[in-house]
Amino acid sequence: MPPSDPQYWPKEWKEIQHKSYPRFPKMALSENILDLGNLRSSLENRRSQREFDRLKKISFEELSTILHYSAGINPRERKREETVRRFYPSGGARYPLEIYLAVQRVDGMIPGIYHFNVKDNTLETLTIEPEHMENILEGLFYPWSRQAAVALFTTAVWNRNFIKYKDRGYRITLLEAGHLNHNFALTAAALGVGCCNSLGFHNQKINEVLDIENEDEDSLYMTLLGR
Repeated sequence: MPPSDPQYWPKEWKEIQHKSYPRFPKMALSENILDLGNLRSSLENRRSQREFDRLKKISFEELSTILHYSAGINPRERKREETVRRFYPSGGARYPLEIYLAVQRVDGMIPGIYHFNVKDNTLETLTIEPEHMENILEGLFYPWSRQAAVALFTTAVWNRNFIKYKDRGYRITLLEAGHLNHNFALTAAALGVGCCNSLGFHNQKINEVLDIENEDEDSLYMTLLGR
């Protein structure tokens, strides 16, 4: 497991590299940056937060807003029952991703594990047994991640994409998980909620707690929320 404290990272991990073509002509981009409205603030304020206060909650309205604008159905599309398109792009509109929540501190919610039913815009209570939450927390690699108010787990139901795109559906699903979780980060930044996108979890343990089968559905990505 890699160390969580950057002071113990090797030099190679800290260096940020980029590619350039010094032999070819260059054109400087315009410094007249156009106004993006509220999106500009979200982009500038987005940071990966790795410290969460265990005494502070997030509100149910904040959680609902983050889910809506990140993984929910675009209201403009609700009239099209057969597509129910979301706020993020999906290859062929197959939408192979599901969202599960491990809730510790949200106003008005009992701590537990929930599933986001995107069609009904509801949270389905899978379990509020403390031992299941303990098992989720044991599956997280870093102590700071266990202090988040909410852990959002993105899972992939592979066959939704494979049935159309075959093996290429694997790549498409991974790209889509990135689109969705970046929405989590930007929406949280807009609300002033701390957020960190992470792969720091034990997939098999999380899958067992969520009661999903590896061959059909698998955990891919985690986003942590808190203050």
